[in-house]
This record gives sequence, C-alpha cells and structure tokens, in this order.
Amino acid sequence: MKFSATKRIIVLLVAIVLLVGAVFAIRSCSAPPKYEEIDARFRELIDASHEVNVILFGEGLPTYEHVSDPKSSTEVIRTGEFIENENGEQKERLIYYYYTLDEENTVFAYRDSYLKDYTYALLSETKLDTDALKQKFPAKEGDSATYYTEIYANESEKRFCYTIPYEEKKYDYYYTVADDETYDYVRHDSMFFTIKDIKEKVETVYSDEYSNSIYGSVFEGTAAGDSVMTPKFIETTASNGSMMLAQSNTYGAMKVEKRVYLYETAKINKLSSNKNLVRITIDTYLPSNPKKIVEREITLVYENDNWYLGNPTF
Repeated sequence: MKFSATKRIIVLLVAIVLLVGAVFAIRSCSAPPKYEEIDARFRELIDASHEVNVILFGEGLPTYEHVSDPKSSTEVIRTGEFIENENGEQKERLIYYYYTLDEENTVFAYRDSYLKDYTYALLSETKLDTDALKQKFPAKEGDSATYYTEIYANESEKRFCYTIPYEEKKYDYYYTVADDETYDYVRHDSMFFTIKDIKEKVETVYSDEYSNSIYGSVFEGTAAGDSVMTPKFIETTASNGSMMLAQSNTYGAMKVEKRVYLYETAKINKLSSNKNLVRITIDTYLPSNPKKIVEREITLVYENDNWYLGNPTF
C-alpha cells in the first residue's frame, strides 16, 4: 500500500516536530552571542531557506512534462482511392497520421508518404465549409500555404478531413513506456543534476543534523508497516540511456509560501546558554494572511565555522 499525499505530508511534519523537540541538547555552558552579532547571517539564511523548502517540501524542481511522442503511435487511413506512384504503379492512397495533443483530440498530423513532412488536418464528423474552418483556425498574416481543402471524406464513417494551419506544441523531452510513470525527469536547466547537488544546496542553509534527519524520506523513502512512501528524488537511467535526476509526481507536496519575518521583533531566547546554539523568537506572517502575525522560534546552530538553521522556516 502506498502513502497518499496527505499521509506523506503528515509523516514529514511529524518528523520535523520530533526533530525540533529532541535534536538540540545543550553542548556547552558558554553564553550565546548577542543578536546583533548574528543578525546579518540570520537574514541571509531565512531568505535562502525558501528555495530549499520548496525543493524539499513543496513543488520541487522544474521537470519535463510527462508526455509521450505522438509519432510513436502512427496509424493509417485506408482511403480506398488508387493513385499512380512514382513507378507508374496503381497503389491505394494511404494517409499516415498521428493525433496531436490538442484538447479535443481532433487535429492530426498526416502525410501520404514516409518521404514527406507532416502537415495538419482537422477531423470532423460533419462536412465543414471554408468559413467555419477559417474562423476556428485562422491563418497567420502573410502565410501563403494552401489550407481548408478536403483531403479525405467518407460519408459512411462520418470522417471528413480538412487541411488547416496549426502549430503543434513541442516538448523538450518525450517519455516512453520504459520510463517510470510515477517520476518526472528534472530539467537540465534547473542547475541540479544529482542528489548530491541538492544536498549541497540544503547544507548551505540547514545544519548537518537537521539535513540528515530529512534525507531519508526525501532521497530514500520510508516504510511504515505495510505502507511505503517512495522517495521524492531518485537518480535513474532514462529510456534514452542517460542518467537522470527524477522527481516523484505522486509525492505529497505542501504549499510552501515565502513566510515574511519581521526582523525588528527578533530577540534571542535566554533559555539556552549554549554558545553554539541560539533560539530566536520572531514575529512572522504568511503573504496569504498578513493580518495573522504569529511568533516563531528559529534555531541557529554553529558548526563548520558558521551559523546554520536548525529547523524549518516555512
């Protein structure tokens, strides 16, 4: 049994809550720094954390839309018409075609020969006049191509085909049946090519302990009894033979708003005396509800010669 989107979110939130409550034990008796000393770094981390939060918990990275190449399922219309080929032989006229991805699925690309380029036609169950075709598919100004002619008609099958001006939507990547339908490949222009790339980005913002606490569910998946939560990101071999970073399209993404932090209200919580651990209380609100101001506690951890966030900021 796989996790539903709701269950995925619950698992992530529970993990975060448990982490925030347990991960920061007192490691030193020295006094923490003053807020003024870490204000600039705190603002920098808060601002940078939004991108990381979106990647880990929200919509994730940009991916190639999960569509198949329509040309992979070409069909044939047997017209019943006989024409003379280049060798002077009488051959039945065949129309090789594939449906494009228009909303009504009535536009198709066709050609009479594998040697020709595809052009476009509209399939209709009724006869159409030129004016009706021009209204629905207007030609671009200056386009001298011949359109709105009937290329095939079959009264008994209610199939009438007319040439039309049409621009087919192009995709940067086409999936095949060999590609996992539950994962989409991360676009090459996203600047993240491997799981290592994502981790390196996360670790510029969050502490090692917090980062490691979420890596299991995000990159390895989680099992609970007979339920399985698959990882959000995997590295896999695509059908084209290349190694690709892939993102789950069934993962329970949360809506991650860029929370607004009112820095003039920030203050250090005096309950901690650990010089490597600072808890900051600060007023915040979400852009979707600016009148609801809530106080948040954000933890900073000093490690690797710098401060890092110890809990999420969304």
